[in-house]
Amino acid sequence: MAEFLSIDVTGNRELLADLEQALKRIERPAELMRALGARLEAAIQERFDTKRDPDGNAWDGLAPSTQKRYDRADTAKGGKFKGQVRKRGTLLERTRQMRQSLTSNAGDDYVEVGMSRLSDGGKWSIPLLHETGTTRMPRRGIFFSDPDAGTLGAQDEAALDEELTAFLDDVFGV
Repeated sequence: MAEFLSIDVTGNRELLADLEQALKRIERPAELMRALGARLEAAIQERFDTKRDPDGNAWDGLAPSTQKRYDRADTAKGGKFKGQVRKRGTLLERTRQMRQSLTSNAGDDYVEVGMSRLSDGGKWSIPLLHETGTTRMPRRGIFFSDPDAGTLGAQDEAALDEELTAFLDDVFGV
């Protein structure tokens, strides 16, 4: 069984130039990887807007005890603003720091999408806690349909397939 495929093309210079250009783009697909990262970033931004996981399930709300703690912290204790709400936010966006830390990085053979929000003192990755859940907090999927298996949601897979198809269509002029 052959371990490689070899095709010799001779003749048409324009065809040869097009093939050479296509091979260069396929051999160094950082452009594709950046596009894949951007699609995943957009999907995650939408999750924050809709409060839904990669499978379309609504994120569980805050525990009543957490909501009470936030309400106490958000109400001014004294001065001319006594009793007024100072800080608001929505589920997973109380300070907006986690959402604002969303970023992607790509090269020819990888794409990384992640967030860098750490707990006070840097002990815990807040996005990881929400992605997997804890014994006291329900999972609110941000990145994966199944974080243990590392699988994406069906919509994310379809979006990445669409991006790959567009890239290949562009490369081969289909």
